[in-house]
Formats: sequence, C-alpha cells, structure tokens
Amino acid sequence: MSELVLSYNDRPRQYGFGTKLFFLYFLNVADWFCTQTLIDTGRFREANPIMAPMMEYPIVSFFVKCMLPLALSIIIWLFYKIFKLEQNKFTNFIIYTGVIIYTAVILVHIVNFTILYTT
Repeated sequence: MSELVLSYNDRPRQYGFGTKLFFLYFLNVADWFCTQTLIDTGRFREANPIMAPMMEYPIVSFFVKCMLPLALSIIIWLFYKIFKLEQNKFTNFIIYTGVIIYTAVILVHIVNFTILYTT
C-alpha cells in the first residue's frame, strides 16, 4: 500500500521511486524558475531568508536550487537501485510531503504571476 496507484483503463498504475523523485525534482526546478522570474521583475522578493542572498546571483541560485538537488536525487536513486532497497512508508511520506509543499509554493507563484500581470 506504499505505492501511489491510479486506475487507467481498469489497470492499476504504480509509480516507482525514481518517477516520484523526478517529479519532486521537477517541482523544485519550477519553483526556482518562477521565483527567479518574479524577482527579476523587481516587484517581488525571495521569502526564504536563507535563499534570499543567493537569489541575487542567478548562477549561484541555479547551482543551489537545481544542480545540487539533481546530484542528490541521482545519488539517492542510485543508492536505492544498487542496494535494492524497497520503498517504505517513510520514504513515500517524505516524497509526498515535498510534493505537497512544492505544489503549494507553485500555487503561490501562480497567484503572484496573476497579480503581476493584472495590475
């Protein structure tokens, strides 16, 4: 029961660990892109006080928010593959929590883009 199961044509569809990890990474990159775009308008600022100084330098923010998480995601995925680890409730909880948080952040970005382009 630790797998996400969606029904398609009466066949259950299960998403593997790598797919879930990639989706989490994709949301992370979307967050970086939206944040950087909004900051570049001059009307928004980074809400995270740890990331705020880094967002002033797009190359640094790209490395910290995109390249470093990509490397970590690949290492984690390889670790799971090499040692033939099974997904468990804890790993799924961590991934799903990250997806929920990043989805909320992306929704805030959508609201901010709406504000930006309607005012």
